[in-house]
Amino acid sequence: MPHLRMTFIKNSVMAACLVLGIGALSACASTPKTAATADFSGSWYVKWCDRTNPKLDCGGFDISVVQEGNRLCGDFGGALVNLRQIDDGTLIGTAVGNTAVLAVQSRRNGVIVLVRAELLGDRLKWKVVDDIRRAENNDIEVIALDSELRRAPPPANRGPNSTETRKCR
Repeated sequence: MPHLRMTFIKNSVMAACLVLGIGALSACASTPKTAATADFSGSWYVKWCDRTNPKLDCGGFDISVVQEGNRLCGDFGGALVNLRQIDDGTLIGTAVGNTAVLAVQSRRNGVIVLVRAELLGDRLKWKVVDDIRRAENNDIEVIALDSELRRAPPPANRGPNSTETRKCR
């Protein structure tokens, strides 16, 4: 009798493990796949012009992005209308699906802002959502606050199959 009882217990344990294993396997198989990370790499820009005085030079904001998997890095340049003030700096962040979260730092005054960038075809919806670090002086930064950037075509001397590559540090 003890032998039958042990066999019954052993078979019950094996059956329970089999049921749990199949349940876990089906749970893994039914996990929804995450969206593929969009391609943020390249150059993006927005122009700022004074419509009331079209003789003034346009300013603008542009970024150059390197993407390694979901990691993003790069730099930016900004200029106010008539080039009254200019700025440049760096960006670093991460992308999930078609959205990126970036820390953007001005070299002009040291400010660091948190940006949410959403890729919409050949447009990048750029919005500063928070300050990470305030300016080190009373100077301004020239970083787009809420703009739609356009993807810039590759330069004529560098096609899409160019061997020139930049990397994130």
